[in-house]
Amino acid sequence: MNAIQSDSGTSSNPAGSPANTVIIGGGLAGLSCAKRLAGRGHPITLLEASDRVGGRVRTDIVDGLKLDHGFQVLLTAYPACRELLDYEGLRLRAFEPGALVRKNGRFARLGDPWRRPGQALATATSPVGSLLDKLRIAKARFLAGRGTLQDVYHRGGESTEQRLDQLGFSKPMIDEFFRPFLGGVFLDESLSTSSRMFEFVFRMFAAGDIAIPADGMAAIPRQLAESLPRGTLRLNTTVASIEPVGRSHRVHLTDGSHIDADAVVVATESNAAARLLDAPGLATEWNDATTLYFVADQSPRSGKLLMLRGDETGPIQTAVVLSDVAPEYASGGRSLISVSISDAQTEQPADALEHAVRDQARRWFGNGVDRWELVQTIRVPYGLPALSLDPVVQPVRGDQIDGLDAPANLYVCGDYRETPSIQGAMNSGLRVAAEILGVKPG
Repeated sequence: MNAIQSDSGTSSNPAGSPANTVIIGGGLAGLSCAKRLAGRGHPITLLEASDRVGGRVRTDIVDGLKLDHGFQVLLTAYPACRELLDYEGLRLRAFEPGALVRKNGRFARLGDPWRRPGQALATATSPVGSLLDKLRIAKARFLAGRGTLQDVYHRGGESTEQRLDQLGFSKPMIDEFFRPFLGGVFLDESLSTSSRMFEFVFRMFAAGDIAIPADGMAAIPRQLAESLPRGTLRLNTTVASIEPVGRSHRVHLTDGSHIDADAVVVATESNAAARLLDAPGLATEWNDATTLYFVADQSPRSGKLLMLRGDETGPIQTAVVLSDVAPEYASGGRSLISVSISDAQTEQPADALEHAVRDQARRWFGNGVDRWELVQTIRVPYGLPALSLDPVVQPVRGDQIDGLDAPANLYVCGDYRETPSIQGAMNSGLRVAAEILGVKPG
């Protein structure tokens, strides 16, 4: 069933049949809200300004290579993903638990003995961190897994670095493992992100796989879109303004047409929502991301493990041979290497950045790096919203949001309303759907 209509369609709703809910934005939040509402028989119209769904979750196909915008992965333990996605249909390819960490000029493996019990001895004797550090990982894992997600969201709100220090981790363990690893997750190596986010992420990593769809991360929003009723999704349709009309709304489009709606959901990124609703308080700061994609004739280090900078200096934060994890990411037997850049290095000119990356990669993998071909450098200025230490879950109903003068039947959703993650985006959409349907979210 094709849900997509490629242009703006009719200029207004047919008489007597208003769209019950208009959702503005075809990213993960808007798609999740749309899928839940449509699944309950609730009439919707989903408007997306671009020619594709997914928002920041995007995959480019270049010469038979799948290039995700930024190093993005799916944590299969995310509750909203388990609820809405067909994992088998996505053909997920899982990473190996653990990581390879640079230590004293070589890679040292830090395994996950909870997922791979056979790695317990090797992990205990790994030079990455002390034995006490590994015991503290067990403690952090236990604490993050206690109670419900709501319990995690309401715990103390210090920074991640402060929480790691409170847990007793050594400075080398924080700097060599947590800083590049969590810095890649949060897009912020300062580890100033809320400790609630740290516990949320640690819980998700412990409870499921890290995976990517065989067809790239864009397969996730595409699957959500394909589940919608025919004609409900309208691409290349830009909203100019939202006008209250009695107890309803009139959504004005830039082509001069309009749509009348009983309820409106603004599912754009935070700054676009702030502009559309004239609510500066909705705007957030953003962490950016830079990823370099290289192609090689063979894998520089076979395996499905993430590689971390460890005790070295240089622009590389993390690297992974994506085609070892998902062979479908590269055609013709080639290897696709993804290199994520430290946030302190993202402003370098492109040529200088490539040169510095190759220098560091040569130390990691040898002179074969000279034969790597740079396919694309992808800079994502709006990688993740940089949220403060405020409560994790923010209201989504207009009349409950500080600084937004809006009625109860106008809603906002996106990952800036809770955790900056795929889970946060999708679950915020589910929370809006629950409000509209008048049910408690699961």
